[in-house]
Amino acid sequence: MNPGHHVHPANRRRHDQRTNGEMLADKVTGVFGSWRFISIQTVIVAIWIGINLLAVANRWDPYPFILLNLVFSTQAAYAAPLILLSQNRQADTDRLEAEHDYRVNQIALQYLIAWHRDQHGEACQCVHDARPIAENTLAELGHTT
Repeated sequence: MNPGHHVHPANRRRHDQRTNGEMLADKVTGVFGSWRFISIQTVIVAIWIGINLLAVANRWDPYPFILLNLVFSTQAAYAAPLILLSQNRQADTDRLEAEHDYRVNQIALQYLIAWHRDQHGEACQCVHDARPIAENTLAELGHTT
């Protein structure tokens, strides 16, 4: 599907109507949440520690690697809020999807009742008996989403 042409309302909100800040948060979490990032960071940390342990002179961060800890703290201080932004957006998307699914279920139920009535006739008592049960079930589901 072409970008910018999402049909589902949750996907339109999540992908087509993002602000610049939301796009940045998604890109950052996409990078931080990848094996490539973890692998590259692991190599950099191993080199950092190796150089500082083996170097006889010009150690810029001797053991216990306080500068390395500062770098990690700074990275975490910026990464955590961006990850939370992205997670909040995903929760919004989930709520939109649940609402959309609920509406689809309501329409499907109406069609099933109409189909059953067409097959069995207006006099069929099962349609009359099943309708309140189905509507109550949908109402209960609507309160939990």
